[in-house]
Amino acid sequence: MSIFKDCDIRGVFPDEINEENAYLIGRACASMVPPGSCFAVGGDVRKSTPKLKNHLIRGLMDSGVHITDIGIVPTPLLYYAVDHLHLRGGVMVTASHNPPVYNGFKIMLSEIPITLSDIKEIERRVREKDFRGGTGSSCIVENLEEEYFNFLKNLAVAPVKNLKIVVDCGNGCYAGLAPHFLSTMEYEIVPLFCERDGSFPNRPPNPSQSGNLTTLGKTILTSGANAGIAFDGDGDRVVFADEKGQVLLPEQGMIFFLRNLLPTLPPGQKFVYDVKCSRIVAEETTRLGGVPLVERSGHTYIKTRLIQENAFMAGEISGHYFFRELHRDDGLYAALVFLSSLSRQNLTLSEIIATYPKSYVTPDIRISAHGRSNIMAILESSFPNENISQIDGIRVEWPEGWGLLRKSVTEPVFTLRFEATQKELLPQIVHRFLRSLPDIEQDVWEHLDSNHGNTVKDTSE
Repeated sequence: MSIFKDCDIRGVFPDEINEENAYLIGRACASMVPPGSCFAVGGDVRKSTPKLKNHLIRGLMDSGVHITDIGIVPTPLLYYAVDHLHLRGGVMVTASHNPPVYNGFKIMLSEIPITLSDIKEIERRVREKDFRGGTGSSCIVENLEEEYFNFLKNLAVAPVKNLKIVVDCGNGCYAGLAPHFLSTMEYEIVPLFCERDGSFPNRPPNPSQSGNLTTLGKTILTSGANAGIAFDGDGDRVVFADEKGQVLLPEQGMIFFLRNLLPTLPPGQKFVYDVKCSRIVAEETTRLGGVPLVERSGHTYIKTRLIQENAFMAGEISGHYFFRELHRDDGLYAALVFLSSLSRQNLTLSEIIATYPKSYVTPDIRISAHGRSNIMAILESSFPNENISQIDGIRVEWPEGWGLLRKSVTEPVFTLRFEATQKELLPQIVHRFLRSLPDIEQDVWEHLDSNHGNTVKDTSE
């Protein structure tokens, strides 16, 4: 599978991503912006990042871009640096939530998020070695963290009561930084996996898979915390857990934000959500006087739609939360807004979640894409008279629920998800959606049955 994805560049180090193509990618990116442009470059905590970052910087400079090296930082801090230092763009060396053997590049060429056509142009230039010559420069800027924290403080609303919070950094980029900052906001912090380690020894860097947060749940219970938060490897995603140690479903996180923020805004505010979301997100947005806007999954697609629509917020079930005041996502800022809102409630977080509308939705089911290039066409032809959305993959809607199959933009897998209005209807939805693909249906049930019986998530639990 190509390292050039829809939204970024990502692959296994050193077989797919290595020093040589890091240099060439730097040359290609620099050749797509005016000579003399200024970029910020940062990197995550992975073991391969320093080598890749050095070669990337050399490539950018050799095609005439001036570099501000901001070191090992969370991705949101790179975004802040580009804005704060008034730079043209930036590159973050990271594979985000992927396992430690991966690495890659998140790229900003301008204020507008990178597009698929931009990625294809970078790929073409790398393949053809179509680069502009030039001589750039490099300087190192350190300690942007305090300026970034002050920026967030100026946007944040202080808590009205003390909360004890378990902060699981997963040994990623926010290790050390997030616990320190949140403690300055008067939260009592219980740190968990808050030492930087690019081998991610304690849990995988993807917090959206609830099985990766078992220790978080246990620590919440043993410490008597009010809630827990967990970041992904590069810090642009965050997942929440209640005082019982139960991880909130992404839709529950979105509804928490909707109920706490939307009533304070003028009517007609727009909320962007990704196609994998439960129906309850759109229904709750409408109930609160907002306008729900569905978009394909993927960071750049959601971010672009947020900006284009001037939406007040956006959410993606992977744990990305985007805000109009930032024009982007930020895991730490999302945590600030969430915790500030929680501090104003008389109920516990689990009691708040219990008031949310019910739905029955499966976790993401990931199956290998190898040898299955024709399944989209087979699936589409199976529903000539059905209500089909092809915003991202194929989603078929019925009154009783829906099924979705889409190609991952970051890994060689297909992702499936299903929702039913009643738990007992879920097998019917799965079969109706996959009746033309019996081998896929069998794979789906094997994945669900192996999930310790948790074949469906009740959003009210």
